Amino acid sequence: METTAFTALCERAGRWWTIRVPQIEGLTAQVRSLDQAEVVTRQLIARTLAVPSESIRVDVLPDAPAPVARALQLRQAARQAVEAATHATSEALDALAGEGIAFRDAATMLGLSAAEIEQYRPGRAGDGPGPPAVTATPLLPAGQLPAWPRLSAWLSAVALLGC
Repeated sequence: METTAFTALCERAGRWWTIRVPQIEGLTAQVRSLDQAEVVTRQLIARTLAVPSESIRVDVLPDAPAPVARALQLRQAARQAVEAATHATSEALDALAGEGIAFRDAATMLGLSAAEIEQYRPGRAGDGPGPPAVTATPLLPAGQLPAWPRLSAWLSAVALLGC
């Protein structure tokens, strides 16, 4: 489902917050607490436009002092950096898989911790169980696994990350 983004401009009015949505002329609301602004605004927009509330994204922008605005900008930049790093990591893992590099070795090359490795393991992307992860045994260390199961697990991981 496609979503439409709206902005909720929030301004303090005594003990209340007044919300104005500039994309819809005359649409205003009030909430007691700023944490209610997103939900209330989304429901109001959905009723006004007669669309499902799930199809609406509301960005809450409170009228705030400069240090708060700076913190919000930096937090947004950090979220974007995390998204970019995740995408770049997926691409790097794909490239290393194409070269037949073992999963753990690739993770080490990328400086991933044991916890971070798990989010790239096959079956961890959230679309179902996926194939079992290829692990080392006392008889066959991870670096000496046959190429086909290792590559198959890698390709499965890459396919799940692309979803």
